[in-house]
Amino acid sequence: MNKVQPSSPIEVSVFITVYNHGKYLRQCLDSLVSQITNFKFEIIVGEDCSPDDSRSILIEYASKYPALIKALLWEKNQGTKECPGKGNFTQTFYQCTGKYIVYIEGDDYLTDNYKLQKQYDFLNAHPESSACFHNAIMSYEDGSDMGEKFINPPDQKDKIYPEDLLTQKEVWFMATASVMFRRNLFGEKLPEWFLKSKSGDIPIYILLANQGYIGYIPDVMCVYRRHQGGLSYTDSNYSEVFIKNRMFMYSNVDKELKFKYNHLIKPILGEYYLLLTNVFKLKNQYFQSIYFAFISLYLTKPNSKKHLKSVFQDFIIPTGLMKVYANVKWKLETLFNKKASQ
Repeated sequence: MNKVQPSSPIEVSVFITVYNHGKYLRQCLDSLVSQITNFKFEIIVGEDCSPDDSRSILIEYASKYPALIKALLWEKNQGTKECPGKGNFTQTFYQCTGKYIVYIEGDDYLTDNYKLQKQYDFLNAHPESSACFHNAIMSYEDGSDMGEKFINPPDQKDKIYPEDLLTQKEVWFMATASVMFRRNLFGEKLPEWFLKSKSGDIPIYILLANQGYIGYIPDVMCVYRRHQGGLSYTDSNYSEVFIKNRMFMYSNVDKELKFKYNHLIKPILGEYYLLLTNVFKLKNQYFQSIYFAFISLYLTKPNSKKHLKSVFQDFIIPTGLMKVYANVKWKLETLFNKKASQ
């Protein structure tokens, strides 16, 4: 724990969202109360009416560390069907009073007792930065045989700008628990549209990077769990709701940035329109599928004939017609090759 005067101002707020994390919560909280710092920090935990033992574990820790842990025990689940967990995220975030913020999901944990201190020192030493992140371990607990791996490569860029985030789909190179950012960059409230976005990380990182680069620390200081119970598995590229929500998010990010990076966001929207094309194709809604395919082509402005041909073959020309074309083409080639050999 940190050894500072009780009257000292809170410098860092760590906020945690918890739902059905009873299996992992003790490890998460233990890794936080073990942090060694020369400043005062707080741990704010939003417990979203879990059916497991998450709440009882949180109450136990809040009672044991009353000066450090603040438990938010909601009377009803704060999420919606469209955005589970988002209400808990925003309401817990609004309780943060520190100059710097760290967000952790209840199933992740820290591996370095000096993590908060290192990131605090970095942000103090680099006032031009908006945030910083560090390397992390991705722990696959989804039934696959992937095991564990580092999220960031040895040649990871040390300064991240909006362009870097807008050319990396889903921003997988920044583990949630690895980021510390400046609280004052968001004012009193998060954007209204943010409450309707399924993703919290992606828009926050992009908006932060627009106000100053995000610095990188190569130290490995946390573990990000990827498992079937996580929110990452509730969405799918075959879900119309998920795809449209991503399009909604990027469109609003575009407006928030005053269309400064529209040239990068349009191709992203084009990719999601192509995914939407596939969804409607599977529903046998052919004309709607074609409509979205042409929008995708307009937004991505394919610079190669190969890509253009691929979109037409895979999404615009009916599969049955393509099979007929391929069959006729094969028969003609066979016929002409036979004549040529005579």
